[in-house]
Formats: sequence, structure tokens, C-alpha cells
Amino acid sequence: MSKAGKSSIKRRPSSTNVYMIGSGIGSLSAAVYLIRDAKVPGRNIRIFETLDVDGGSLDGAGDAKKGFIIRGGRMLNIPTYECLQDVMSSVPSIEFDGISMEDEFLEYNEEFKTYSRARLVDKKGNKVDVTKMGFSSEDRIDMEKLILLETEKSLGAKRIDEVFNKHFFKTNFWFMWQTTFAFQPWSSAVELRRYMIRFMHEFPRIHTLAGVARTAYNQHDSIVKPMVNWLKEQGVQVVLGATVEDIEFAESSKGKIVANKLIYRQHGKRIEVDILPTDIVTFTNGCMTDNSDEAFTDNTAKYKRSDTAPSFELWRKIAKGRPEFGNPDAFCGCPDETMWMSFTVTINNNPKLLDYIQKFTFNHPGGGALVTFKDSAWRLSFVVARQPHFKNQPMNTQIFWGYSLNMFTDGDFVKKPMYKCTGKEIVTELMGHLHIPKKEQAEMLEGLICRTSIMPYIDSQFQPRKINDRPLVVPKGYENFAFISQFVEVPEDVVFTMEYSVRAAQHAIYYLMGVDKDLTPVSKHQYSPRTLLNSFLKLHS
Repeated sequence: MSKAGKSSIKRRPSSTNVYMIGSGIGSLSAAVYLIRDAKVPGRNIRIFETLDVDGGSLDGAGDAKKGFIIRGGRMLNIPTYECLQDVMSSVPSIEFDGISMEDEFLEYNEEFKTYSRARLVDKKGNKVDVTKMGFSSEDRIDMEKLILLETEKSLGAKRIDEVFNKHFFKTNFWFMWQTTFAFQPWSSAVELRRYMIRFMHEFPRIHTLAGVARTAYNQHDSIVKPMVNWLKEQGVQVVLGATVEDIEFAESSKGKIVANKLIYRQHGKRIEVDILPTDIVTFTNGCMTDNSDEAFTDNTAKYKRSDTAPSFELWRKIAKGRPEFGNPDAFCGCPDETMWMSFTVTINNNPKLLDYIQKFTFNHPGGGALVTFKDSAWRLSFVVARQPHFKNQPMNTQIFWGYSLNMFTDGDFVKKPMYKCTGKEIVTELMGHLHIPKKEQAEMLEGLICRTSIMPYIDSQFQPRKINDRPLVVPKGYENFAFISQFVEVPEDVVFTMEYSVRAAQHAIYYLMGVDKDLTPVSKHQYSPRTLLNSFLKLHS
């Protein structure tokens, strides 16, 4: 096991003030580490959030009347989310007395298992035999070369479609891996390689997604709320509607660099906070849901392509002249490549559509996983979670969620790009792929609400990058400042997971506070003989 090292500044927990920018899972976890392991009083911690709700990209909101909405959902995996489970073990469940969030999570997944019976569906509405990956000999060679021979240095900023031939993108494997994790052909080959190594134990069962773990409700209700409740009980302040506009730095007496001022705006008022060298500032540099826009059943969400994105703008501002802060434009510079759209369907007093889906998939709600229409122009997928999926969801209300990766092509049944579609049109496209007769479609649309979300930067962490485009969690020479996000460098781990942000948070707090504990190691499933054998057999299936 390894340690994070120590800052040259020795901090007294009782007199250290901590200022966190962004209220996502990284900041919330950092606050837990500060209180639990560094013994910093909760009252010394302030979290600034631009939005009027905490949780960052882990959201979930709405009601039966207006419709529920989840912009996205992060896949969970029990063997590989070591840091997240560690944090969850210290936070009490808000559902059950006397147990932790982790206990609740593990017990839930012991009782409710995932096993998809309809992972891929073709254009005729037939379930595809996904026990076969569909690789050619050349595909297998390319895959083995990527994992065994290539390195992150040799790959550099190569795209996935620069290391695989065209046939690879027609395989069952690609359709399943792409839609499970949201890769694009132009995504970073380095990130695909990291995923293949980190989730090698899931490769043999990618066709059933049996390794997927879930929370009892949406991730805001099940993860964010318990953490925020506990942190507030400890005295942590979550300052909503507060946009940090600048962080100023200065050279310390020892020649090190420290953050010395934080400037934010709340309710139109500009506020400056003086930062001492013994204080700490953490920054969520880049937010995948920045500039997202939402719409309802009969209108369309706006694609905010040219608007400034608060977290990226602040990152860009402080990175100017500081190459050690990375290159934000490598990630946020091409929104046409990083944008996709999700939709959340709420159905009141009309179970017909969900009944049809259950018969079609042979999975009860919560028992299956993503259903992907592999031939759809939009690359459309959806999933039905166990009901209720929201704590305030009535018993006669059902919800499900979906998303698409191809935004700029016309649909197969609705002849326009998805980002120009209303919620009703998106559900119509979905029902077309399910081959539901039009008469029945009209009946199923009764009492249905579909809320949509366009997210210009949702895939931005997968963009091809050079080694130094992502900053270190604690940049060299900085003594009271750390990055905690999906856009920092965390060796061996994979972005677009909660685990990545939590692992960055652990490293930042242990280093800056001099916590004398080992960092949580990344599981090395790729060295298991059984995993290697099963993966080899799957590759050659």
C-alpha cells in the first residue's frame, strides 16, 4: 500500500478552514475524510455550489405531477468501488437505524440482482444473441495489443477508432461496452484501455451486466442526501447559489505557492474570502453537467453550445499561465463530440407501456439493465429501475430512464435529430423500436410525462488527451490547493465513475492534512488467473 505523502505545512485540525468549490461526490467525500480521518471540525468546512441544489451531477428531482428527472446515472460495481464504499461505511443510513450507507447498499444488492435478458435488440425487434462478442481475428489482435503491448505514453492522444478497424464498431461487444460506459469511436483510446483493465472481471458478463450494483433509489436520494445530512449534522456549511469566480495565488515565504484569496458571487453580491496558508482550497475543475438544459413532454431542450460553463471557465482562468493546472480546452473545446441527451419518463395511472416492456424484455423492473437498440440511428438505450425510484414517488406512478449517443442524425421513426425532439417525440421513437402498434402507442402516451436533458459536456472526460492535459490532484509546489474531479490524474482508475472523484478526494485530504494512513489501493482484478482465463475465453467466443 502507498501513502499520499505530506504537505510541508503542518496543519492543526482545529484551526484549519477548508473551502470546497462544487458540491459533487468528490467534495462530499473530501468532507467525510476531513472529519473522520483528519479530525477537522465540520464547522470549519464550507462547500460552495453554483446551483440551488447540492450533489453536482448526482441529481434526481421532480414529482408525479411535473414528472421526475435524472440527468444521468453512474454505474456501480461492488468489487471495484473501494473508496466509495469506504466513505459510505462512515455515513449512517437515513432509511434504517443502526446501519451505515454501505450496509444498506450491500444488503440491497444481495437481495436484488441484475441479469439482463434483452441487452441488445435489432431493427426487427428481435433480441440479439449476445453470448457471442462478434470479434474477427483482427479485432482480437487489436484488443490484445491495446491491453498487453500499448502503454498510455505510446497511445498518447489517439482515438479509439485509430486503434481498431471498422469491423470492431459493428461487434456485439462494442454496442454493449459503448452504451454501458458511454464511449464514442472518437473517445480516448487510453481511457478505453483503462476501462478494459479496471473492469476486466466484468468483460465475461458484459452481456448480462450481472456485475452492476444499484442503490435502492436514485443516486441523489440514496447517496447524496445521507451524506449531506450527516455532514450538516457535523456542522459543515453548504452554500448554495454561490459561484466562485476566481482563486488568487501567491508565493509563500518558503518559495511554495498557496491559494490566498477566493472570490465568489451570491445573489448578485461579490464576496472575497482571505485564505491562510494553513487553510485548504479544493476545486471541482470541470463539471460534466455544466450548461445542461431541461425540457418537458411538449417542448425541446436548448443546446447551449456557446454559453460559458462555470466550472470550465474558472478552470480556464486559473490555468492561464500555469501549465501545471492542465488544459481545460482539451476536454470542453468540442461540445458536438461530448454532448448527448437523456430522458426520464413518468407514467401516472397507466401501466400499459411498462407492462409491454416487461413482457418484451423478460425482466421485471430493476431486474434487467440497459436495453440498447443497436441499429437505431440515435444509438438509443433505456433502463427500468426497481420501483419506486424516488422516495416521493406514488405507488401508482412508474418511471424509467434512457439516453442516446448520436445526437445529429434523424431518428428511424421521428425524422429529426434527437436534440431537436420533444419528450413525446422521443418516447414515440422508443415505442417504434419496440414495434408497438400505433393504436396502442396513443393509449400508452396517456398520462405520460417525459422530461429531457441536453448535456453538452457529459462525455468530455473521455476526450483524447495528452499526458499533462489533466492536472495532478495536488500540483507540484502547491501547499494548500487541490483539484478533485473527473479531470484530474488518478493513475490506474477510470473517469466517469463516482469512485474516481472519491479517490481524488482521499489523496487530496491525506496529503494536505498529513493523514498517516495508507491510500485505498485499486483492485488488481487483471492479475487474477480466473479473470484472465474467463476474459480470454470471452474474447474468443
